[in-house]
Amino acid sequence: MRSLRAQLLLGVTLGTTAVLLASGALVYALVSRTLWAEFDEALAAKGRSLAAMADQDEEGVDFEVPEASLPEFTAVDGAEYYQAWRSDGTVFTRSPSLKESDLDRLAGPHNVITFRSVRLPNGMAGRIMGLVFVPRQEFLLGDEDSAEALTLVVGREVGGLQSTLGRIRGGLVVVSLVAVASAAGVLVWVVRRGLKPVQYLTMRIAGVGETALSTRIDGAGISVELMPVVDRLNELLGRLDAAFQRERRFTGDVAHELRTPLAGLRAKLELALSRDRSADGYRKTMDDCLRIDLQMQGMVENLLHLARADAGQFEVRRERVELPQLLRDTWQLFEARAPERTVSVEWRLHDCAAIESDRELLQLVVHNILDNAITYVNDRGRVVVSLRGAGAWIELTVENTGSTIPGEDIRHVFDRFWRGESTFRPGEATHCGLGLPLCKAVVEQLGGSIAASATVEDVFAITVRLPLRRPDGRIGVND
Repeated sequence: MRSLRAQLLLGVTLGTTAVLLASGALVYALVSRTLWAEFDEALAAKGRSLAAMADQDEEGVDFEVPEASLPEFTAVDGAEYYQAWRSDGTVFTRSPSLKESDLDRLAGPHNVITFRSVRLPNGMAGRIMGLVFVPRQEFLLGDEDSAEALTLVVGREVGGLQSTLGRIRGGLVVVSLVAVASAAGVLVWVVRRGLKPVQYLTMRIAGVGETALSTRIDGAGISVELMPVVDRLNELLGRLDAAFQRERRFTGDVAHELRTPLAGLRAKLELALSRDRSADGYRKTMDDCLRIDLQMQGMVENLLHLARADAGQFEVRRERVELPQLLRDTWQLFEARAPERTVSVEWRLHDCAAIESDRELLQLVVHNILDNAITYVNDRGRVVVSLRGAGAWIELTVENTGSTIPGEDIRHVFDRFWRGESTFRPGEATHCGLGLPLCKAVVEQLGGSIAASATVEDVFAITVRLPLRRPDGRIGVND
C-alpha cells in the first residue's frame, strides 16, 4: 500500500531538488560566462597595452616592453606570455617567460581581437588572444600601405579562473544540498501538519460502528479540500443506515407475515387432532391448510423474485410477445372470482404491435396486477383493462373501483409489505404487500416504468409503460 505522506515528501523533495539543481546550474553558467568574459577582457586589455608599445619609424619597428611595469612577462617560470611575428611569419619578439618556446600564432582580421583556449608551453591550460595591428608611426611615411603589420599573441594561464569556478561550483552544490535537506525537514513538518485533518477524519470514521450508522461525520475543523470526502462519506453512511433499517424492517415483516399463517396452520392441525372427526371434517381442515400453504408459498416466491431483482439476477430473454393474448390467458386464472362478487370486466385492447420482451417476466407482472385488481375491487364493482400504443411505448392500465387508499398514501403502494388501512377485501388473506413492489422491480428490469393513481371516484389504477420494439427492428405502433 502506497503512503500518501511518502508520495508527497518524495514528490516535493524531488521537485525541489530538480529546481535547485537547475537554478544552481543556471547561476553557475551565468557566473562562469561573466568571469570568462572578464578574463578575456583583461587579456585583451593587456594585448592592446603591448601593441601600443610598438613604434615604427624609418629604421623599422621598435617594440620595447618595460620590465618594471610588466614583470609577469619576465619571470622565467611565469604564467603569462607574449610573442610577436612579422608579416612574413618570422618571430619579431617574445617574452622572457617563453625562453625558446613559441605560442600558437593566432591571426585574424586587422585590429580584431580573437581568443582561443590552448595548452601553454609550461604544460598548463591557458587562453591566448591574437591581434594583427600596424605599429604606431612617428612620422607619416610616403606610402601608408608600406607600413609593416605585426601579429601579437598574448597568453595566460587559466588555472586561477578554473580554481575559482571550481570553488563556486562546489559552493553551489553544498548550498543546494543544504537547501534540499532544509526543505525536506520543513516539508516533513508541513506534510505532517497538513495531514492532521486526514488523521482526524480517519479516527472519526473508525469510530462509526455497525450499530451507529446514524452517526454523521462533523465537518468542523476539516479543511475545505476534504469536505467533499466528508459529504460523500455522510451520504454513504446515510445509504448504509437506510439499507440496514430496510433489512431490519424486512426481517421483522417477513417474520410477522409468516407467523400469522403458521399460527393458523398449527391451530387447524391441533383442532383436527383434538378429537376424531368425519372424513368431510378432515377434508375441510386439509383444504384450509392447503389454502394457508399456498399463501405462504406465494409470499416466499415473491420474496425470491424480489431478491433476484435486487441482485440483478433476472435474465431477460427477449422474444415476440402478443400482449393482448397474454392478458386474456392470465385473466383465466381469476375469471371464476369475478361472478362470485358480481364484478364486471371491461376490455379496452387497442390494436397494438407485438413487443420484444421476456414472456415469463411479463406474465409475472400481469398476474400480480390482475390479482391486485380482482382482490380489492368492491362488490358489484368494475375492473377495466386497457392497452394502447404510445409512440415507441406501449401502455397497460388496470383499473378497479372501490379504492379506499387516500391520495397521500398512493406513493406507498410500491413499498414492501405496505398495506393501507381499511383496504380489506375478500381474498386479501393471500396478500402480504409484495405483489406491486415485485411488479415495479420487474418492469424496471425490462426497461419500463410503473405508476399508481387514485381518483375521487374511488378508482385505483396501475399503469405500466414498456418499450415497444417491432420484430423488423423498427420502433412504433401498428398503423
